[in-house]
Amino acid sequence: MFNLIDRLAGTDFGQRGMGPLFDAARAQSLTPLCLAAAQPLARLKAGDAVIFLTGSIVRGWVSPALAETDGPIWVAAIARALNFGFNATPIVLTDPSLVPAVAATMEAAGLTVVPRDRARAAAANMRFTGVAAVESGPCEAGAAKQHAVRLLDDVQPKAVIAVERSGMTGDGTFRNSVGQNTSEGRALLDYVVLEAQTRGVPTIGIGDLGNEIGMGGVRDAVVRHIPDGARVCAVVATDVVFPCGVSNWGCYAIQAALAMLTGRIELAHTPALERRLLDAATRIGLVDGLHGTREPTVDGLPGELHVALVQLLHSTAQRGIAFQKVHGGAEPVFDIERLASFRKLMR
Repeated sequence: MFNLIDRLAGTDFGQRGMGPLFDAARAQSLTPLCLAAAQPLARLKAGDAVIFLTGSIVRGWVSPALAETDGPIWVAAIARALNFGFNATPIVLTDPSLVPAVAATMEAAGLTVVPRDRARAAAANMRFTGVAAVESGPCEAGAAKQHAVRLLDDVQPKAVIAVERSGMTGDGTFRNSVGQNTSEGRALLDYVVLEAQTRGVPTIGIGDLGNEIGMGGVRDAVVRHIPDGARVCAVVATDVVFPCGVSNWGCYAIQAALAMLTGRIELAHTPALERRLLDAATRIGLVDGLHGTREPTVDGLPGELHVALVQLLHSTAQRGIAFQKVHGGAEPVFDIERLASFRKLMR
């Protein structure tokens, strides 16, 4: 089932050429990508922190406050799942100009955005409060390195996850998928990933076109299969790199895998929450990164497709959990004898 989850998230519906990136990442991984990414999250305890890097200034020549729908929507969904499910503390980092939009997305998922110390206090109290912290980082290298050290000293995260977050390229710039320089106003969050790696904190990078943090791990595939790949490819590699049809989908896949690992279907993303977040995104002012329109779409694909993909992942997780109950946690295997007991359980 974990392999099926991977394949669903890795489907290139948009025909943008990311299939070979997914194949390269899967070929170098000992386990399904969704499983490798979900494992550190399955061990979370109350008060544990997870750092997310997301949001990219997608049309800076129009406004530095414009972020795309891909990235923040999923971070809102999984931040909710980790906070509600484990009482863990999500700390979301983005560009200074995008803090209001990203914070509004978290709130649309049912989380109250508070400062980091207040989020920590919420986790320590016996009465649960759904919270997340949303912060920015410095745009200058020296200050960004110092910020990364101080942040990890204070937070002690259990994982650092970059979602559709443009990464520094070989020439020190940040570029979008068509090679445009988008460095202005960019918080240098790559250094958070690099600092985490020096401390042995698991790092996960999710992207869909090669210019995102983490894609340095499949650089050869990016250079061969993505137009202008040598120039746009991010240099930072992460412990787990998960190229997907749409970055949000890789994240939803991780939630489905997390649900299977823990036997808790409530940790999986749901179609109802996906619809809610897509609708909220238009009100917040997020735009489709491909078309530049303020519509409930992601990467040029209609909202209905994203909702359907979430349903497929949710159903896969649900069936995987049912198989595990019948067969003692073993990876599901379809055969005649096991199918009968599975059908009985699912009635």
